[in-house]
Amino acid sequence: MYNSAPGEMTGEQSRRRVLAVDDDPIMREVMCEQLKSMGFDHFQAENGEVAADILAREQLNLAIIDISMPKLDGFGLLRHIRQNPRNIDLPVIVCTSHNDRTSIDRAFELGASSFIIKPINWPQFAHHVRFVVRSGETERALRTAQNEALTASRMKNGLFHVLSHELKTPLTALIGLTSVLGESLQGKVSDTEAEQLVHVVEGASRLNAIVSDILLLSKALPNPAQQKLVPTSVAEILDDAVVGHRTTARAKDVRLVQMPLGRDFIISCDPHLIRQAISKLVDNAVKFSPHGAAVEVWAHGKADGSAIISVRDQGPGLTQTKLKECLKPFVQEDMSYARPAEGLGLGLPIAKAICEAHGGELVIQTAPGQGLVAAIWLPASKVNVMRGAA
Repeated sequence: MYNSAPGEMTGEQSRRRVLAVDDDPIMREVMCEQLKSMGFDHFQAENGEVAADILAREQLNLAIIDISMPKLDGFGLLRHIRQNPRNIDLPVIVCTSHNDRTSIDRAFELGASSFIIKPINWPQFAHHVRFVVRSGETERALRTAQNEALTASRMKNGLFHVLSHELKTPLTALIGLTSVLGESLQGKVSDTEAEQLVHVVEGASRLNAIVSDILLLSKALPNPAQQKLVPTSVAEILDDAVVGHRTTARAKDVRLVQMPLGRDFIISCDPHLIRQAISKLVDNAVKFSPHGAAVEVWAHGKADGSAIISVRDQGPGLTQTKLKECLKPFVQEDMSYARPAEGLGLGLPIAKAICEAHGGELVIQTAPGQGLVAAIWLPASKVNVMRGAA
């Protein structure tokens, strides 16, 4: 049975529809009168089977169901509601007798949202119904937003991955062919034309580096379970991560100091990702270091068995506000066209994502004018051998 009072409903409440299920006709009538006075559309059902038919036809905001009913009792109706995707999020209030703790516990196990005790306190009933309806709407909105965010995240990561691969292939060809062209035309073109060819190669290389960063970030963020963890020497990782930055450091007159480390300092990690994380930290340190400064790279074990891999620079440092911004993807401290360092500001976010994918943390200490220390902390579960650590 369906009852409504359109003349008494206003605004948002006109869209709220409640099902009252009870085998006691007097209880149903009183409950529906209460719902009517609250401005809700309401349905009645004398047992669980009738209620199931209504639930299959109508879109509801709340169901209030009695536990003890013929044909299909409240427990069976609750099970039916939660098994149907259409009503899986429907708030359900169960009615039960005083001190019936066993029924209440079972109802919650089957998916009840709340309960009311018979005999019903009707003034409290009205407040209770409004609260449960609003809570259900809020929960549905949050779940919808969460699902949309997850879908958007998967789409974004998939798009990053596809675009990165689609861009890297032609960029690699462009860099290689233009370099060959420049060499073959050496001495045959003007200085201006030769310089323009160099600019093409440099621009394509920068774009290729950006695409590689985006691809690396897309790999680090969504698939930590797909990492290939193998025992790896920290000394070897540091050697590989640092060697590619020595030329840039010399060009800036920056001393790149790698502290000595025993070869038997072993961690369990995805060596490619950890190497990339360290490389990004070193790259940032060199980029933002003034001429004549030093960048120190070292690793050591802690008393609790965890490991720290640190990069210290003598750059300008950051405020805590700027640091929070720089830990977000695509943000540099200075993103203006006149900024001294190129790129999309992915260095710290990539390192952070890789650390967290390994169950670790990117720890940063910095202050304006005091440089920056970026440390990769890995838990003891990722550290195999600590002998010989410096």
